[in-house]
Amino acid sequence: MAKEGNTALVFGASGTVGWGVVNELLSSYPATGTFKKVIAVTNRPLDFKDTFWPEESPSRPTLSLVSGVDLVSGTIQTPVKGISEVTHVFYFVYKSESDLAEEIEVNRKMLETALAALGRLSPKLEVIVFPTGTKAYGIHLGGTVFKPPYDEFMSPSHEKIRDTVHYQMMHEVLQRASADKQWTYCDIRPDVVIGFAPNGSPMNLATHWATYLSLYAIVEGKGASVPFPGTTKAYSALYNEGSSEIIAKCAIWVSLHPKEIGPQPVFNIADQAKPEPMSERWPALAAYFGLKGVAPPDGDEGGGKPGEYIDKHKGELKKVGIEANPVGRSEFLDGYGYFATFDRQIGLEKVRAAGFLEELDPNKSWFKVWDRLKKAGTIPS
Repeated sequence: MAKEGNTALVFGASGTVGWGVVNELLSSYPATGTFKKVIAVTNRPLDFKDTFWPEESPSRPTLSLVSGVDLVSGTIQTPVKGISEVTHVFYFVYKSESDLAEEIEVNRKMLETALAALGRLSPKLEVIVFPTGTKAYGIHLGGTVFKPPYDEFMSPSHEKIRDTVHYQMMHEVLQRASADKQWTYCDIRPDVVIGFAPNGSPMNLATHWATYLSLYAIVEGKGASVPFPGTTKAYSALYNEGSSEIIAKCAIWVSLHPKEIGPQPVFNIADQAKPEPMSERWPALAAYFGLKGVAPPDGDEGGGKPGEYIDKHKGELKKVGIEANPVGRSEFLDGYGYFATFDRQIGLEKVRAAGFLEELDPNKSWFKVWDRLKKAGTIPS
């Protein structure tokens, strides 16, 4: 049984997964009293009323929301009250850059800035949990490096992957920093992430598709058939998504069971162990908006691109008071159904053997995010 009275520090608390970690902590996961305080750190300003996190209550951990913490600057200049009591850190920070070498370097600098502050100010630190993703298995290289199902012993240090993503760098920095220290670290590794972000997210597929499908229902009418926005190969490829809820729960569970991390500090995570193709998911997603989800037509053109459809009909969204483009990289997200044409399922045997057994219904995970988007006014209610 995990000890009580811990203090959690969440970097990147307004991002898709960081938001989920704070939400689960404030929901008293895994049990009331496990955490007494949550320090939620963001770079951009964030008002609590926009977060949709649980309201203050006698059973809820106390919350300190700290905005304006810019790790890129090289020092944490904004005071973080309570940092001396921190026991568990959830580092859910990432900065994208157009130049790969620059991206690796800026993410190195941010991580080292956070570690330097924790080293000086957090003597009670026990564990740091951070997320990576299936780029560690080379999916951005067309799935040509390893064969699925992907397991944690397929390493991002592979010569074809190492210099194409910042994951290996993070492991090396954390390994050096934790040497001869009382704390340890662990990498939580999902594939596509489904979640809510209060400040918006430039790479949020759930928000992108929700905008597209809600607009499609307005323009084409309820009951209309909407093809999957991709190719037939992508429609039939096996995968398993991870909601921010299951990723957060796994991250918290791992942080409370550091002895289970072992010498290979990585755990794959997904809503369910069973992989499924988008042909199983798309009809249910479309039905949420009163549409009939169907297979894309054969050929490279596929079922169209949501971003292009949104741009064409954005006036209809404005009529109902909705921002036309709530995500920042719609062109990138449009490529999801055209690039991911190969099986890329991940295995969950390692995390199950460690003791984390929870699963969620993936359809319900999508729906829960969309319910929040409606509440936030991001998509029509």
